[in-house]
Order: sequence, then structure tokens, then C-alpha cells
Amino acid sequence: MLRKTDTDADADRDGAGAPDGLRDLTLAGIRPDAGAVSHAGAARELDDLFARFERAHRAPLRAWAQAHLAPRGAVTTVFYPFGGPDFCLPHALFPQAQDFILVGVEPCTWDEGLDLDFAATVAAARHYLGFSYFITKDLKAAIASLGGAGVLPLLLMQIARCGLAVLKIEPLGAPARGIVITFGDPARPQRLSYVQQDLRDHHWPADHGLHGRLAAAGALAVFVKSASYLLHEAPFEALRRVIRARAALVVQDPSGVPYEVLRSWGWNVDLFGRFTRDIPVFARYDQSALAAAYRSEARAPLGFGIGYLVDPASASLMVAARPEAPCAS
Repeated sequence: MLRKTDTDADADRDGAGAPDGLRDLTLAGIRPDAGAVSHAGAARELDDLFARFERAHRAPLRAWAQAHLAPRGAVTTVFYPFGGPDFCLPHALFPQAQDFILVGVEPCTWDEGLDLDFAATVAAARHYLGFSYFITKDLKAAIASLGGAGVLPLLLMQIARCGLAVLKIEPLGAPARGIVITFGDPARPQRLSYVQQDLRDHHWPADHGLHGRLAAAGALAVFVKSASYLLHEAPFEALRRVIRARAALVVQDPSGVPYEVLRSWGWNVDLFGRFTRDIPVFARYDQSALAAAYRSEARAPLGFGIGYLVDPASASLMVAARPEAPCAS
């Protein structure tokens, strides 16, 4: 059963002697029952997966962000549309941010009576930890095995793996659907809000609470990765308007706001890594302007894979800022 621990001491005691993967659950504030502890094989697999993920994706992304994002100033809120249950990467980019707002179409619920299938949680995270993104259709199928909690176990596992304590879990206020996880240092707590929401224009009304959250956010950064090129599509005009109006900074892979749209806004755009084309399934989207911009100047490889372009030699990121906050390479 999912059971919230009363104190960190309880969590540390319950996790003593368990494989690291199971200690993650107790550090996240969940006491595994006897059935969960029997999943030692899954726990060892999780340890291996996270070790490779750390080397290939999270650690190099964190180093890149320290060099190229930290000098731009503090970020208060990180908005990650289409992020789903990916917490590790936005936290690597902006570890000091106060609020992380992740949006996905998958459910996320908190109930102390929910059952947790630890092996199913590890299986649901397998592709993400190998390639840095979730496959939506596979994640949807995996959620059926996660005991009714939706993506919550995936989020808690990542928070723990980032070395952070879970302080509180509570549902989002109605009518929004999702949860809020308070985590980190009790003296300076941070929040992860997971919002279950379809961001197409006709599903995301102007009176939705997420609009108010973003309007009130100071020093807002937007992160877009592995977004199925939805921001190239007509039904996401409202989201493009929100990004243009509210964001101070956008960090994205080629699946985010089209390069030529960012330039038409008058924003400054810094290009990192190398880009010629995306994977064949997204070949129908015109990226000729972005490819031409990359051809105009020789650039060093990014050094790590991210999003659909997992080969470090061909991976790329863009950092865009409005004119009053110029980019600095």
C-alpha cells in the first residue's frame, strides 16, 4: 500500500538494509509493504537504469545548465508543457526554482490506500531512463499497472533519486486535476505541481486555473522537450501566446516553438549542439530555417543526447529570451 510516512526518521529506518531502489521509496515518504520489498530484482534494475541515466543525460545536462543558464539569473517557476512525469531533467536545468509545473494527459492521484506495484513502476520508467523521454502510448499502457496512482510513483521515485525529501503530497484544488508535491529543504521548500490537462485550444479554456498560475509567476522559464512537434500545430495557438506573453526564457529541443516563430517574435535565440533533421516520424514538419541557422556557424556537439535525438553528435538545444533579456552564449 502507498503509506505516507510521518517522519524522515521513519523512512530512513524502514529503508535500512534494502536495495537502493527500495530505499528511494522510503526517502520519498512511502513505506514499502512486504510485497514491495520482495522486488529486489526490480530495485537492482532501477539502480542500474538510474546510474546510466545519470551518466548519459542528467549529469551532463546539469553541467551544461550551470554553464549556460545559471549566468542568466534566477528562475522562480519552470513550466513544462507536455512534460508528463519527467522531473529529473527540468530540475537539472533549474535546481533552485521554487515551482515546477508539469503538464501531461496521464492521471496522477494521491490516496493512502492505493496499492503500489514496484516492479511495474520500474518498467514504466525504463524507456525514460534509457532515452530521456517517455513514449505516450507506452506510458498510457503502463499506468494500468501502477495501481491507480497514475504517474505519482514515477514522480516520487525521481524526487528521491535527486536526493530530495518529500515533505507533503496533496491534490490540486478543483476543478484542476493533479497533485502538488512539496519537497526539498523544509526551510526553503519547493513545489512540483503535476496538472493533468490537454493543452489544445478547445480543451484549455481561458478561465482554467493554470492560466492564472502562469500569469502570476515571476521569472518564468519554459522547458519543451520531446513534444511531438505539437507547438508546430494550429490547435496550440493559445499555448504559443502564453509562452510569448509570460516566459522570460525558453529552453527547448527542435520539437518546441518553431525557430522561425521565435525569431518573428523578435526574441534572441542561442543555438547549442548540432541539427540537420529530426527522426523520420517527424519529417513532415518544416525545420529548414532551423537547419539553415545551424549551418551558418560551426558549433561543437552538445555532448549528450536529449529528446528524440539521443546521439550526442546530433543532439541540439535552443535557448530563447525576449529582447529585454538578451541571450548570452
